[in-house]
Amino acid sequence: MPSAGGKSAGLRLNYGGVVLSLRDYAGAVAEYRGESLCIDVLRPDCHHVFYTHGHERHYGGYAGEFHAPFRGNVIAGTVVRAGPFRVLVIDAYNITKVAGGRPVHSRGEGVGYVIEVAGIVMYHAGDTDLTPQMLEVGRHDIALLPIGGDGVMTPEEAAEAVKLLRPKIAIPVHFTEARHYVKFRDMAQPYAQIMNIKS
Repeated sequence: MPSAGGKSAGLRLNYGGVVLSLRDYAGAVAEYRGESLCIDVLRPDCHHVFYTHGHERHYGGYAGEFHAPFRGNVIAGTVVRAGPFRVLVIDAYNITKVAGGRPVHSRGEGVGYVIEVAGIVMYHAGDTDLTPQMLEVGRHDIALLPIGGDGVMTPEEAAEAVKLLRPKIAIPVHFTEARHYVKFRDMAQPYAQIMNIKS
């Protein structure tokens, strides 16, 4: 039986009884009343497992049950019920990040997720640029946004996303260099509380 959060280590955010922690490169674990939901965790130990896309830093070949666009069981615009979690699937793709003449993440290959549990709404953007679909996410309490610029938003673009989305809390993911975090924090802090819970 999966544990509530499994191998989550490091800092954890408790927001209205929902506990959020980060794992791996861009992974997150949400826990509520003994149930857990993992997104992009390489070796998940959660009750409910989701992946945004199949790149190796996000999907580690997990063989158990999971939801992912590359598995064909999630598509943008649909809702998945997973225990106490309601998960809305949102498009995630690149507009300006190109390699070999095509987007690093083409539209239809990846997704983001809007997770609602106990009245708390969290948005895990996946690997994406600032897209029109992102602006349709609606009210949310916590946004997990990629900021590293390597096939995802740069710190400046992610700060613009915070300015437009106005979450209460923004948590950066998908970065390795402290300078990315500092730039994002300094630009986005007037529009949301910025928290680095990456261990």
